[in-house]
Amino acid sequence: MFIRISNSEIINLKEVKKFDLSFSGTICVSMSDKTVTYVSRRYVRKIKQVLGL
Repeated sequence: MFIRISNSEIINLKEVKKFDLSFSGTICVSMSDKTVTYVSRRYVRKIKQVLGL
């Protein structure tokens, strides 16, 4: 399943190694190929709904 995390990035949820939620509300995404990216503030609510948080 693919999901947009910012205007310029779409990720495959099957390739996500972990989500790191910070106290400030941002979400850091670690991928299986060791790349790290961040969810845009605009998409944080949508990501939380998909993950059931």
